[in-house]
Parts: sequence; C-alpha cells; structure tokens
Amino acid sequence: MSTRSFDRATIVYEYLNRSDDLTVSATSDERSSWVDSSVYADDYADSLIKRLLDAESHPGDAFEAVLQPSPEAIAPAFIADTGVQPDDVVGFAAPSSQLFDDLFYAVYAAMTESGAVLTTKYPRHEVRSQLSTVDPTVIDATPGAETDGGVDVATPESRPVRCGDLTSLGVAAERATTRLATDDRTGTFAIATMTQLLMHHDTSALDRFLHELVGQWRNQGIGGIVHIPPDGAVNDADWFGAAHFDYVVEARTSNVQIEARVCGKRDVAPTWQVLGSTVNSGDDEPFARVEAAAFRRGVAETDHEASQGGVASDTDR
Repeated sequence: MSTRSFDRATIVYEYLNRSDDLTVSATSDERSSWVDSSVYADDYADSLIKRLLDAESHPGDAFEAVLQPSPEAIAPAFIADTGVQPDDVVGFAAPSSQLFDDLFYAVYAAMTESGAVLTTKYPRHEVRSQLSTVDPTVIDATPGAETDGGVDVATPESRPVRCGDLTSLGVAAERATTRLATDDRTGTFAIATMTQLLMHHDTSALDRFLHELVGQWRNQGIGGIVHIPPDGAVNDADWFGAAHFDYVVEARTSNVQIEARVCGKRDVAPTWQVLGSTVNSGDDEPFARVEAAAFRRGVAETDHEASQGGVASDTDR
C-alpha cells in the first residue's frame, strides 16, 4: 500500500501548490507554467488525497508530510517541475543562513550526480555529509583549511586556497572543472557562497572572476549553481552576477513557509511555489486547506471501509 518517500514528497509538492480557486483555468495567466495543467480544480484535489492515502505506510503519515513538509525532500520535485538541467548555469538567490544553505545543497543534489563544490563557509567534511549521493570534489576555502582544496592533481603551483586569494581559487577551480569535464556523467560545479567572497573582494573583481569561471564551465560542457545574496543585498542592485547565469532560482520565507520561484527561464513563469515549512505547526492559516484534507481523509477511509463491509473504530486506526 505504501510508495517510496520520493513519490510521496512529489505528491505533497503537487498538493501544496495546487490552486484553491475553482475559477482558475488551465490557460490562466495567473498559473505557474510548470504545474501540470490538471492541477487546478477540486476533482484533482480529490485525486491527490487518494494518492496520499495510497502512499501511507501507516495512517496519518502522508498528511503529517503535508503539514510539516521537508524542503530537502521536496526539492527534487521542484527541480523536475522547473526543468533544471545538470548543464544549466544557475544563480541561487537566498540569504546565507542554515535554512537556505541546506536548501541550496538539496537543490544541488537534485540537479546532478557528479560535481565539484567551492566552499567558503562549511569545511569539506560537512559538505560531503550534505552531498553523500553526489560525492563531489570539494575545494575547501574556509579559514583554517590546510589543503589545496581536495583537487588531487599534482602541479607545481598547488597551494592552499583562501577566500582572499582569487588566483589560488581560480587555479583550483580550473583543475576541478577539467576533472568534471572528463567524467562520463554531466557534472555541475557549485559555489557556496558568494556572500563570504564579497567580504574579501570588491564586486568588480568578483564579477570578472565569475565571468572567467562560468566561461570555463560552458566551454567544458558542465553546469553550475552559485549561491548569491538576495535581490538588492549588494549595492541595492539586482542579483549579483545575474548576467552570467541562464536564470535565477530565488528562495524566501513567507507565512512560516519556504517558497521558491524561477526568474529568467524560458517557458517558466516566475511564480512562487511552496517547498516546505519553517516550523512544525498545523494551526497556521497556510495549512487550513490541509486540515480540511485531513477531514476528507477520514471520510475517504470511512467510505472505503464501508465498501468492504464494515467501519473501523477510532481505536482501530
């Protein structure tokens, strides 16, 4: 009766982002272009509830997932819906905080099976623990790092990489890019985060650095995702480095929910979509429709049990 947790997370994602407006049509300009055209009316909501019931490994766990969804679990469904590819070059605009750092790595892991990470905030072992499915090459530029970033290619100019030294970062990044390009799988290079690098360098120098690095990615046929500050955080301007990206994924919190949208991607509307919750609460207004769904869940179970010739008591559930 149960399904894989990934399947359930996909159902949860679809349910949280379905329309509550019965007047919304499949061609409405207000709708996101990446949500399936059938996700707009109550008949599909009924279908989602049935799928959630079928996905339960024990009564109630699917709706707990809806009430308290994990953004890390739902990230793959968002990536699939938005059509993000491993060889795309993407900006990820969000604050540099634990919540959004975790989400950044979840999005990165959903993008690719092979990669490299330039980390300026978390040391190599923490990055690897976040990305166990990717097993990336890690260029560790955190203060106190003793190695040359883990790019195990012996060269005379090898030296420890540091946030304040763009030359050492460029050499290590170029070596990691070359390594990714020789992999049979399409690789993706991640930078986490530009916020720390902006503490050491002016925007013009970093913009040139990013231009050089992204150019290498494109010429070698690999993708990239760069964690950049939110819109307006750098000199009150638009996203830093946006001119070098194919498009930008922007993330925020709103009404105890984590939301994301894609800006600048062909055929995708820049519509905010729910990725999860920031607190464990079922009483807040954003989840009112899920409380109604839980009621309908009970009705659906009762109808099913009645059709089988009997109704279970509350103590049997």
